[in-house]
Amino acid sequence: MTKNPHIGSSVDALFEDEGTLEEINLIATKRVIAWQISEAMNKRNLNKTEMAQKKMEADNLSIGD
Repeated sequence: MTKNPHIGSSVDALFEDEGTLEEINLIATKRVIAWQISEAMNKRNLNKTEMAQKKMEADNLSIGD
């Protein structure tokens, strides 16, 4: 059985060789977090302004304002 000449290294290995793997992983993580926040906002019918107001209220409560 011969090895397939069209199968090579993984994409991660390519990015690691280029020195961009960590940056790409960070970008992917940020996109996932943004997507999760967006989904949570949609589920609660909140827009960005309402979400920011709720965060500020929570911050004020934690400070003891």
